[in-house]
Amino acid sequence: MFKIKSVIILCLLYSCSTKAQETITKEPVTELMVIEQEKLCEDKSIIEKKEKEIKSFLDTISINHLKKQVNENLNYYINNESSIIESLNNHQKDINERINSNIKLYLPNEKKYTNKENILLKLVNNNHLEYRDTIQKGTYFNQLFEHNKSYIKPLVMNSGFSTYNFKSKVTTLPYYSLNSHSEQNLRIMNVYYHDGTKKNNPTPIKSHSFPLNSIPVKKMKHVDSLQLEFKINYLTKIDSIHFKKNEIGIQKGDFKLLKMEKNYVEYETPDAYSPYLEAYYYNKEGKALKTKFSISNLSTETPIQEYNKTLNYIKSTVEYINRITTKEEAFLTLKYLDLKNHNNPHKKTKSRVTLEGNVDSFTLYIESKRDTITFLTTLKNGSSVKKLYLHKLEDKTEFIDKDGKVITSIPSSVHFLSHHTGYHSDKYFFTESTEERDYYYLDQDKQTISKLPYSQIEYLCLPILLAKEKGKEGLKLLSAEKNLLLSDKTFTNVFIQRYTGEGILVYNNGGSFLLYDQNNKLITENTKKVDKIILKKSTGW
Repeated sequence: MFKIKSVIILCLLYSCSTKAQETITKEPVTELMVIEQEKLCEDKSIIEKKEKEIKSFLDTISINHLKKQVNENLNYYINNESSIIESLNNHQKDINERINSNIKLYLPNEKKYTNKENILLKLVNNNHLEYRDTIQKGTYFNQLFEHNKSYIKPLVMNSGFSTYNFKSKVTTLPYYSLNSHSEQNLRIMNVYYHDGTKKNNPTPIKSHSFPLNSIPVKKMKHVDSLQLEFKINYLTKIDSIHFKKNEIGIQKGDFKLLKMEKNYVEYETPDAYSPYLEAYYYNKEGKALKTKFSISNLSTETPIQEYNKTLNYIKSTVEYINRITTKEEAFLTLKYLDLKNHNNPHKKTKSRVTLEGNVDSFTLYIESKRDTITFLTTLKNGSSVKKLYLHKLEDKTEFIDKDGKVITSIPSSVHFLSHHTGYHSDKYFFTESTEERDYYYLDQDKQTISKLPYSQIEYLCLPILLAKEKGKEGLKLLSAEKNLLLSDKTFTNVFIQRYTGEGILVYNNGGSFLLYDQNNKLITENTKKVDKIILKKSTGW
């Protein structure tokens, strides 16, 4: 479903300026004015959400810049009346054309149906508890250092997308998902560093930070663990509203049926959001129809009415903004304006839907009540303290210690060696220039970076790498664990036997040989560990 929304902060900023207009300065917003608007807002989580948005916005702008922007925005709106109305009119026309092209009477063999789910079970359930329990069983993270900042990247993804098993390093789909209509607020409660120090200043983070995005932490040093607070607002009750074809013009709660004909439905809704969670549309036989196209939060006004309404709102906003002198006053003013706009009982929008069949009725399932659970979980670093960490910068890569001290650097980005089968090295990496690659070996024990004399390195199998020396012909067998040649011989070709036998064949002027390990066991592509290679003459080829 397409949605069209207006956001107060965006309304303040998108502007161009031509000639200046005089504006009136209103009296300042008071705490009492804000409290009155808070009382009118039934959902207190909306107040918290708006406060976060306003604080984040004010962190990015000065008072003078804010005043300049809103006044330019007003001037732009006044000086471009005709073009704005034309744009609104064209937008409305485009939607009408798309909707009208889909309206038709369906023949019996053209109709398409959808399976109706158990809405109560789908929307009101205990998956928030399953979500909590799974998270609290143990969550790991990787720590990243990029652009002078440290980030925590969760390895266990518990939002219903997948879960990560740290021991096996396997990602699988979970048996549950956090209800998509649940709202999640997150705070970092404690950060525990490797040296025993702790940061315990609760810090809100964006709700999408877990588990899909990296979580920023302040200090550039190894984090042992991180404690997160989860506050989940979940559905505990839903209501439903049902409209029939003969109820055109009937108002039910905040909804009003405007049109229902052929395969088309149009109804009036509250503004700026969709308070209903699911909608099902039925034919005369009561079968649920598939949706062909839908769009919501459309204006119920003409382009001229919409222009005048927005202009008056911007004027009022500018009058308040011109009065402020501090960030505190700005926060209070924007909060008042945002809540007042939210609490306006006269705002209406409409939804327009076309179905893949002739519609006779529809049901909206509406949010009625939410409850909240709050819990803590500790994310643990998947790696123990190391001697070297990568710090990625725009034009170079630094290698830092556990406290963020730079040990050495390379003037380019780096890429660690990997293979399509899933092998991934944390020791061998390369840089790319316009001419050739340079390969390096990272030695954690010695805390060093060594440039290697090879022009090409790739995996042969998990413990063995094939390396080609710069300026020389032939291939060397290199340990994937240590910067060490497993054989002093050079080879012209290497062949993994999959269909003609077992083992790995290598060739040079002396003939063909099979590879054996330090225990005199045949090396295959599935061998896990090799400390030394023994060559045995092949009798097959």
